[in-house]
Amino acid sequence: MSAISKEAVKRKVFPKGQIVIPVALRKKYSIEIGDHLGVIPQADGILLKPMPKKEGKQYLTDSLFGIFGKYTKGKPKLKKTDVNKATKAGFVEAWKR
Repeated sequence: MSAISKEAVKRKVFPKGQIVIPVALRKKYSIEIGDHLGVIPQADGILLKPMPKKEGKQYLTDSLFGIFGKYTKGKPKLKKTDVNKATKAGFVEAWKR
């Protein structure tokens, strides 16, 4: 789907009930990893609606994720799980002191 249209897009439901929202729609509605969507039953189907983002109240790893991007050019991109592991390791290391 290269452009946003009003036509329905067929999507597969995966074993855990997951679906993939097309990138064009995620960009249009500013849906990012970790965001919450309202799942609203309607007479003719289900409405997925982005929930308001809570500013200021984030997990530490959410705040740190991507913060050092300018220093990582040319290196493999870190995933959120990598940041979580590093944060946990640092916490445990400091706790043992």
